[in-house]
Amino acid sequence: MNEKPDGWRIAYSGTSDNAMLIGLAAASDRDAWAVGTTLDRDPESFFLHYDGRRWRDYDAATELPVLTRLSAQHPRLQSSGPDNTWLFAGDPRKDLAVVVVRWDGRRWREIPSPPGRVAERYQDAAVFAPDDVWMLAGPATAPGRWPAEARTIWHWNGVRWTGVRLPAVATAIAGQAPDDIWAVGSTPGKEVFDVRRPEPAAMHYDGHAWRLTSFPHFDPPAPAGPGDDHGAELRDVVTAGPDGAWAVGTQSYRGDEPDEGDDEAPVVAHWDGSRWEKRPRAPYDVTRPVAWDGGRGLLGPSTRLRVDGTVDPVAAPPLMPGKSGEITEFDRGQRLELFSLVQVPGTRQVWGAGDISARGVEEFNFQRPVIVAYMRPPDQT
Repeated sequence: MNEKPDGWRIAYSGTSDNAMLIGLAAASDRDAWAVGTTLDRDPESFFLHYDGRRWRDYDAATELPVLTRLSAQHPRLQSSGPDNTWLFAGDPRKDLAVVVVRWDGRRWREIPSPPGRVAERYQDAAVFAPDDVWMLAGPATAPGRWPAEARTIWHWNGVRWTGVRLPAVATAIAGQAPDDIWAVGSTPGKEVFDVRRPEPAAMHYDGHAWRLTSFPHFDPPAPAGPGDDHGAELRDVVTAGPDGAWAVGTQSYRGDEPDEGDDEAPVVAHWDGSRWEKRPRAPYDVTRPVAWDGGRGLLGPSTRLRVDGTVDPVAAPPLMPGKSGEITEFDRGQRLELFSLVQVPGTRQVWGAGDISARGVEEFNFQRPVIVAYMRPPDQT
């Protein structure tokens, strides 16, 4: 994959006009996995494997029938090497359970799930070895409620899962090494109208214990209504080399029209190895995926945020032919949507999984699964 700088390049495009890719994991630029779903009335999951030359279909459901129907289960892929890729998803066979599956270099095998009832809403994981995996799979909590179960993280030692209490509620996890892991989420803040508004929380694991770190306070941007009725929480975290990390989230506050509900603004901060520093004007929609760009920056679907706070646009990929086999005026309205971004280890590349679609006239509509690639320019960090 030789990418054009400054924009996305299409590395794979499926033949279906009614499908999308949801999850992506890269062990290297020669080994990667993707999972997707058809968008038919009776959707089915499908898998792709990259061998360094091309993406190929892989019939994982033959090995494990549970992998057939993951479209509504929010599947996620994580990898630490070509013989250690894991899939985490809600279990379609029963409610309040997760399914955990591992690729061992030869086939997909199911791993026992954590004991008890869990919800896939907080599902995220960091994979380091076959016997060293951390997974977030706690219960979904209502705003303002902070049960101890929502502060549970699970560790797999190769034999069993062990629950560990965190100092705050976590919604995402990422790690550079087994003794350098971050989990982010929220902790109770000020009580407003009998409800505790959340404050951002970032926790670090040093190989021995999870500890809460100091995180900057984010004031609502103007215009905002008076008072303390605002809060913020972190939604995602990515590691950025041995000493860096990025955390993103959202803050909610009463705006000029409080009767219309809360307004929202992004929360973005960078860890420089010793402290978190906020980036107050980051142009991020935090519902979209982010990834380390291989230097010191943070990459989103349409922008790259450098560590100094400057922003570079990321161009959309070239237009692809529509159903006619050509690029018609209708096809010029096509849109890229990404659901997973991964930094490819040892490279300046980021790969993304999602779909390219064009909508408007039913007979010309299409939604094609794609994998796109971005190459960070070599002179930029």
